[in-house]
Amino acid sequence: MVPQGAVSTPLQTDSQPITSSGGLTFDPPLNTEPSASSQGGFGSSAPSMPSGIPSGGGLAADEQLDGPVLALLTTAQQQQGGGDLNGAASSLERAQRIAPREPQVLYRLAEVRLAQGDAAQAEQFARRGLTYASGRPALQASLWGLIAQARERQGDPAGAAQARERARVNL
Repeated sequence: MVPQGAVSTPLQTDSQPITSSGGLTFDPPLNTEPSASSQGGFGSSAPSMPSGIPSGGGLAADEQLDGPVLALLTTAQQQQGGGDLNGAASSLERAQRIAPREPQVLYRLAEVRLAQGDAAQAEQFARRGLTYASGRPALQASLWGLIAQARERQGDPAGAAQARERARVNL
């Protein structure tokens, strides 16, 4: 929901699945401004607002998010990049209350829970994200990749292999 008179900026990202190396990828924030010269990486000076969410999230270029959700995802990304996983989780939980069926939010929440060491909850959020990600194969593949990592950390190598196969099918 965008307040009257405010402008909602569409989220523009590249569609790239997460890696299956077992580790999480933390890509630099993407700039949503239509400038060809903008880089918006962590090494640059202050990124322009709103920045976006990582391309490792398997997001399609045509997806749009409401201003408050995008702002919370951006805040969570900055918190996560700075090592504040609890702050990132809090921001993502707020985003989830605003957009409970947004698979991008559920993906990021699963990613943070996995980084916090809560593989069971990470898998739960990723599986829930799958229920809302139909027609978005790159996002589905990324969610399956997170499920594979979560299952691996829970001591379920067979389940992890099955999830990795599902991730490949969705690409």
